[in-house]
Amino acid sequence: MFDLAVVSQILWTSFATSSYFVLFAVAFALVLKVNKVFNFAQAGVMTCGFYAAYVGVRMLNLPGYAGFMLGIAGGVAMSFVLEYFGFAVLRQRKASAMFVFIFTLIASQFIAYAVMMIFGTWPTTIFASMFWPVTLVGGIAVSAWDMPAITATVTVLAALWAFLKYSRNGQFMLAVADNADLAELYGIQKDRILMMSMLLAGVIVSIGMFLYGTRAQVQASAATELMLFAVAATILGGIGNIWGAAIAAVVLGVVQNSSILFIPSAWQGFLLFAFLFFAIVLFPSGFRLPERRNTLKRTVVAPQALTDGKGH
Repeated sequence: MFDLAVVSQILWTSFATSSYFVLFAVAFALVLKVNKVFNFAQAGVMTCGFYAAYVGVRMLNLPGYAGFMLGIAGGVAMSFVLEYFGFAVLRQRKASAMFVFIFTLIASQFIAYAVMMIFGTWPTTIFASMFWPVTLVGGIAVSAWDMPAITATVTVLAALWAFLKYSRNGQFMLAVADNADLAELYGIQKDRILMMSMLLAGVIVSIGMFLYGTRAQVQASAATELMLFAVAATILGGIGNIWGAAIAAVVLGVVQNSSILFIPSAWQGFLLFAFLFFAIVLFPSGFRLPERRNTLKRTVVAPQALTDGKGH
């Protein structure tokens, strides 16, 4: 029989640590929804975001908030490079989806090896210590990392939801996601919106890597495994459903971390690939939800909106 206190502690810790999993999954789902790309190069963006923060805090001795901003800058910069010099060029040359997919794999591995050459292969963290003060709440140990991480994740999700629902650029993004070619006919600059979604995803994963890097050790190849988790959550949550991916990430994170109650901790990594295998085999085309077909009609309703979409 399991001890209730132990189970409660594991569930809470699993829920708290799923915060960065949610951000990785949401970013991956956003690019897949808008850009129609399985962006495995997101692992490279995550790596750049982490090591930019690491340089700021550990090597330049900057305060944590400065390292946080540098991390975002690093992730956004790599997102820009990948979109401008990679995805945009492949679109212009009408490359097949398979070649785009191969490009994302090569890009992620190239970035990982480049980072290894610069920083080495030893795992490291953003702060010198991973130990956080703990407070007992109802018998559950809540670390000083837990609530800020959950709050940051909820804030990012709320900001993304508000951006997509209420901002003009967010509505343009949804229109491009529904039908990019039709959106261009209405005057929306598709390339600008595709770049915007990549940059937005870069911000989200950089925040996630800052959270992860302040709690766990990171090496250049670690982002690939984290990104595979995002892929599984995106498929199980419903391709095209950003919020479904977020919920799936929480469920998968809790299940994986809580599995220590049933299996040795050495087998936890195996569960990730079991999740991915399960998602691909049972949902080879993705678990698709009904598509919204009226986004473009609601989005482009006035000539002024079209003019703004052109950037004039």
